[in-house]
Amino acid sequence: MSMPNFLATNRRGFVGALAALGLQQLFAGDVFAQTPAPSDTWLDGMKGKHKLFFDVPEPDGGTALRHAHGYLDGWRDVYGVAERDVNLVVGLYGRTTPWGVTDAMWEKYKLGAAIGLTDSTTNAPPVRNWFAHPKPGDPVGDGTPASSIEALQARGVTFLLCNNALQRWSGRLEKSRLGSAKDIHADLSAHALPGVVIVPNVLVSMTKAFEHGFGSVRT
Repeated sequence: MSMPNFLATNRRGFVGALAALGLQQLFAGDVFAQTPAPSDTWLDGMKGKHKLFFDVPEPDGGTALRHAHGYLDGWRDVYGVAERDVNLVVGLYGRTTPWGVTDAMWEKYKLGAAIGLTDSTTNAPPVRNWFAHPKPGDPVGDGTPASSIEALQARGVTFLLCNNALQRWSGRLEKSRLGSAKDIHADLSAHALPGVVIVPNVLVSMTKAFEHGFGSVRT
């Protein structure tokens, strides 16, 4: 029996996401004691008629945030669908992991430099999370505060932050002599942006979303 196109597309996207995250990290087990206990509570209340999971491993100038803004606007303005009937979840891992933590962590661990960003006003890597709350002129999304994590959260978008990715980043930052991986991991975990949900493994969470009727797209 052939696989339906929708499921085949999701399967290809899931396999690609596995490659991006690294199979060895998926199956190596917990690295630090701070691994969050498995919980699907972030799915509670996701009763919207239209459900989509954004798979976002690459920053790409905040394109995913612009797409999320446009996605919600499209349902509302073109189809007359209220935002309560749209469930949008954004999965952060890979090089978008820094999106999920506070300005203090960006400054302390030089996260802007780590993902290759330059602040045009200073000609130096940014030391604040402009994806969370951009200032006018920041090259994020469509260049407006409406395409920011905080603005999208206010419209009901859920952001998931992968603990596996936090572990990998902690090891990377340890190699840069910014502290021990265990301490960095605890620090990053304690300074997730308000409302951002840390999940053990974002790809497992993606599967959970599929099982609850979500589609998915990499953006």
